[in-house]
Amino acid sequence: MDHLGHGLALDHAIFNRPHLPKFEWVDRERPKHYVGFTSPLHPKGVSATYRLAKFERDKPKMSNPTIVSHEGFFTDVPGFENFAEGNSAKMLGSLSLARQGRHFYWGYSIDPARMTDGAKDTLVNVLYYMYEKRGDLTVPFVCKTRKILRVYTHLGRDRQKPYMRGVEEHFPNQLVPKWRETYTPTFAGADAWVAKYLPYVFSGKREIHKDKRYKTRFEVDEDAMALGTPNAVRTSLERWVALSKTGKGEDRKRAMRCLERYVRANLRPEDGDWGAWYQKQKGRIVFVESAGFWWLEDPRVLVRELDVKAAKPK
Repeated sequence: MDHLGHGLALDHAIFNRPHLPKFEWVDRERPKHYVGFTSPLHPKGVSATYRLAKFERDKPKMSNPTIVSHEGFFTDVPGFENFAEGNSAKMLGSLSLARQGRHFYWGYSIDPARMTDGAKDTLVNVLYYMYEKRGDLTVPFVCKTRKILRVYTHLGRDRQKPYMRGVEEHFPNQLVPKWRETYTPTFAGADAWVAKYLPYVFSGKREIHKDKRYKTRFEVDEDAMALGTPNAVRTSLERWVALSKTGKGEDRKRAMRCLERYVRANLRPEDGDWGAWYQKQKGRIVFVESAGFWWLEDPRVLVRELDVKAAKPK
């Protein structure tokens, strides 16, 4: 992997002020493993020939890793900004420059002496930009998002000799034992599992969801699946809320378990009136997988509320 970036968000402040970075660019043919895929910075996919910005000069012959993160870790955080993708030999959508709250992700491990002028200016711009964001709030990282499982369905799939460890080893070992039994360790098996179960996957709740090597293990929510309510969708939350009042029998029990599973304890209604609670909170909450698969207070809303409070006369 080399220290190149593509899909740069060149209209953003980190590429414009106080310096205007001048990158050296190289043109390359789109690799086979990018064909047919999209990403946040390439919503329509990558063209047959695409440009890459050089962040490093005089690439050494020794090991020279970038710190690129595949999607599936924290890109669902409210207010998250993605500025560039790394030139990954595995997949499209690998982050190299990104911001979460007051934290910045710089994915290039270049010796400063080998940074291009464009990279140096960008790094300085990042410092200026992040000074402005020093008061931003974010959410804690608890677990990977379910997107990492979808990544394995196409990671290295189109190589002449396909990369099999993703579907044979990494995917099944990120499922809790019960759901590992439902999985077939092939690309076709991964496709079928994702199509059936991915909308109902969750993690970050119990010890069984932790793993020393993979950090995150996923479980399938049988309650949400039985109700046909994918856990990240707002209409599902609204259905659970409605069932908490008007539901009967097992449907109501399932809905109540879902509400307790996905709404943080400090946010739940003390009087048990979920309908009134939702009317009050619906504009303030957001579902964040990487924070533990919770409906929680949107940090952007909290910042606005703090700004309003600070502006009031004392």
